[in-house]
Amino acid sequence: MKKLIWGVFSIFIILLLASCGSSTTGGVPQLQEDKTITTKLEIKEDGNASFTIKNETEKEKNLTYPSGQEIEYQLIDNENNIVYTYSADKMFTLALQEKVLKPNEEIVIPLDLQTELANVPVGSYTLIAWSTSNELKEQKEQVAYTWAGNEELESGISSETITVYQGDANAEYVEPYEIIIDPSGDVVRQIFEEIMVLDVGLIDYRFENNNTKLVLNMDSGLNNVQGSAGENMFIGTIVHSYFDNFPEVEEIYFEKEGESPVTLAHLVVSEPFTRDRFYSNSPN
Repeated sequence: MKKLIWGVFSIFIILLLASCGSSTTGGVPQLQEDKTITTKLEIKEDGNASFTIKNETEKEKNLTYPSGQEIEYQLIDNENNIVYTYSADKMFTLALQEKVLKPNEEIVIPLDLQTELANVPVGSYTLIAWSTSNELKEQKEQVAYTWAGNEELESGISSETITVYQGDANAEYVEPYEIIIDPSGDVVRQIFEEIMVLDVGLIDYRFENNNTKLVLNMDSGLNNVQGSAGENMFIGTIVHSYFDNFPEVEEIYFEKEGESPVTLAHLVVSEPFTRDRFYSNSPN
């Protein structure tokens, strides 16, 4: 009799513990959702893309980056060959970085494919992207991507000889001079590399507002722009060199490592430079 009582009692305990281990709704067991950090890769209508990182938890999450690079992506052809890698032609700071994601916070990183893939043949590919953080670097996203190419912005270049600007010997004004370029190449970079006498690098650039706005994203070499005279020469050299060769451009804007506004010697660049002004003294 005692064995029977203990047997019934044991079964009751087991059933009680099982009922405490899961919640029920209408008698159906409900599993708890495994929330974590999610990533998502999306293609936009304009041919560019975005990579989203979201903290789906109710706690803060840390993301640690071994360098200044936050995103990596590749384009893979139908034969599984890598035809493009975002970081292949870029340099990033080597300093360790850390970001804190608050509960339900998300980071959206734009992928400027229309600019980055300029030299990639038109075709159907697989786009693979991932965060370079130590916590998410194995969490890769991929989508089918059709690269239709892009129409290059027409410039005023009719030959290999173009006019750009440089500061005069006394740093009082900018003056024009001629250079030889490759019209079939990246004209924006060729101009920048020619006119930049300071140790300032062009990370990337993009055209916006139907090609009427040129955004130049430069590196930390901007810290080398010193004094009001140097600042004026720097701005005038860049602005007039691009306005003269890209007649559709009405505004030029500066970024530093993807951030704005940009602080120069005595100026915070928070607005675009416009075509209707001269940005250093005229020699005339």
